[in-house]
Amino acid sequence: MNTVPLSPGQTNAALVSRRTLSRDTLLGYALMLPALVAILALVAYPTFYAIGMSFYRKLLGAAEIPFVGLDNYITVLTGKLFWPSLVRTIVFTLFSVALKLVIGLVTALVLNETWRGRGLARAAVLLPWALPPLTAVLTWRFLMSDATNVLNYLLFKANLIQTPVPWLYDPEWAMGSIIFINVWRGFPFFAITLLAGLAAVSPDLYDAAKVDGAGIFQRFWNVTLPGIFPVLMVSLILSTIWTANEFGGIWLLTTGGPGQATTTLGVATYLVGFVGVRNLSQAAVYSILAFPILIVLVILLSRAISAREESVL
Repeated sequence: MNTVPLSPGQTNAALVSRRTLSRDTLLGYALMLPALVAILALVAYPTFYAIGMSFYRKLLGAAEIPFVGLDNYITVLTGKLFWPSLVRTIVFTLFSVALKLVIGLVTALVLNETWRGRGLARAAVLLPWALPPLTAVLTWRFLMSDATNVLNYLLFKANLIQTPVPWLYDPEWAMGSIIFINVWRGFPFFAITLLAGLAAVSPDLYDAAKVDGAGIFQRFWNVTLPGIFPVLMVSLILSTIWTANEFGGIWLLTTGGPGQATTTLGVATYLVGFVGVRNLSQAAVYSILAFPILIVLVILLSRAISAREESVL
């Protein structure tokens, strides 16, 4: 096979291109290095430390840390707290994320339309998300408290209830109450992110769908949903992780009660590590056992995103 020899000018150009590429590559690694160090320091080290500690018996305040092997895992998996807490975490996460998604999507569709006062409405939607979590949760605890009965009073005046509801103090109402508050705090995240996704959908696609005779639901299914699908799935992944790891709101509202009605894995981890037996090693086991569940969920959602993008292409 005959090859065309490169001229000196072409050879020099190739060398300069390689040197430039090499410099750009080194610059890219140099810019990534601080983020990599931060990730290793803030994520990798605590994770591996917790895994290592799970094979020892570390009691809060105790100096001795004897090696116990798999005893902590056996104790947690055969105990009466882990599995019910896992079920409550799944229930809390599924209902909360599903409601946040539906309400956030409907809100985004409404805010995407042109009508008077839309800008003010967009700002108002952000308020539950923008409020400090402590302020928001304590406000709802005050409204639902048996001592104040503010929420019950308002509902009674509106003829929506006939007897006071023990929102946070009855096992039948407590889980629904914390789900409601979590949805109220979290749906603006879906609304704003999906609104940004809607802004990227070309109006020409809607015009073409109207010309083809597509109705409002057909336009939503064939134009809106595919256009916002990547944003929707990323928001869904983030919200699922945040909701499954929820602790502060539940602890401030019910401290996991009444009884264990709202004791999720996050609350159970705190109870084991700092309130009950104060066994930090067993508390680490709770976190380690919950980690694969979140990983599997993220993988499934990521595959859904990839499959959707490939079908579109």
